[in-house]
Amino acid sequence: MEIRLFRRDETDLYMKAIDEIWKKGHILSRDKALADFMFYNTPHHEKYIGKENYGAIGIWEDGKIVGLGGLMLFEFNLNGQMEAACNVTNSIVLEEYRSSMAGLLLYAKPFDLYPFFCNFGIGLSTFSMRVSPATISKDIITQPINKLDRMVGIFDKEKTTEMLLEGNDHYLRNYGKVRMVPQYGDKAVRQELAEEKWNSFYYTHIAPKTISISRSFAFLNWRYINHPTFNYLVYTAQDQAGNYEGLLVARVESIVNGTAKILRIVEFISKNQDASIALANKIVEIGTKEAVLFADFYCTTDMFNFGLESVGFKREFTSDDDKIVLPSRFQPVDLSVVNLNACLSFYGKKVRKMNLLNNNIYFTKGDSDQDRPN
Repeated sequence: MEIRLFRRDETDLYMKAIDEIWKKGHILSRDKALADFMFYNTPHHEKYIGKENYGAIGIWEDGKIVGLGGLMLFEFNLNGQMEAACNVTNSIVLEEYRSSMAGLLLYAKPFDLYPFFCNFGIGLSTFSMRVSPATISKDIITQPINKLDRMVGIFDKEKTTEMLLEGNDHYLRNYGKVRMVPQYGDKAVRQELAEEKWNSFYYTHIAPKTISISRSFAFLNWRYINHPTFNYLVYTAQDQAGNYEGLLVARVESIVNGTAKILRIVEFISKNQDASIALANKIVEIGTKEAVLFADFYCTTDMFNFGLESVGFKREFTSDDDKIVLPSRFQPVDLSVVNLNACLSFYGKKVRKMNLLNNNIYFTKGDSDQDRPN
């Protein structure tokens, strides 16, 4: 059994394997620009695995591909210190080889290439992750997150009920509509992202108090501004001198065969209350102008949610009595219970100083491969 990276000149072979092993007709088997974006053009690809390699792992047995996984490389922020992180995505081993340790080899392979500090995965599933509780040993911490919290802001309750909830207004009985609120501090919100100003703000005010994929300019420029398919809206909150105090990234998504729109928020970061409210008011402005049904934001922490809560966003509160508030999938509309799960693993001596109880792990749907075309 051979396990190795696909070479750059084997991109077509990897895409064919996606089609044959992962899912017939999957977007990554059809869209080379998207595959390159995810598995070759990441800012740290060359540093960690080299230009000659593709960000994909293959398992071969007698010349046949029996398993594969995409490999995305990131800079990781640990309270202001930068480390290396990886994400194995779209991973699968053919059923007849699943007792052969091939799956474990697939996830271990990145560590043969580079001493990554963090390995993570985020995915939608119809059940909470079947993983063990958080585990801590001398140099390893594994933290499962069974459900990323979803903040929801309703713009048109009647149409949302009619188009997405089969006309049943019981689902949204406790959810009102979002509205703009007074804002203070004379903050401006501009469609702008300048490298020097952003990095100065991020590394000074946000990185030291968060654990996350680094939100450096290099990451934001790759992930959102240069996305090959989606048109992300990128806004910064600024003080009177033009210094950055927050970030909003969102995109308008057409759903239900183009008959309706929603707003997907993928970044919401702020330095203070006033910047948070200014950015949230911008969300209300955008959503109203675009006539969206609702806006949502998946995130592992509520540390920046002040503005969202102020304009009327609420965290989805699901239970045995309310299994679903709004659907997560829209082509077609699917009212089954779907959770966005995550699992984070940290390695090395630095884990001894980690505190995962501070509510400061910031992962969103923009991490991994979750916010992409289907």
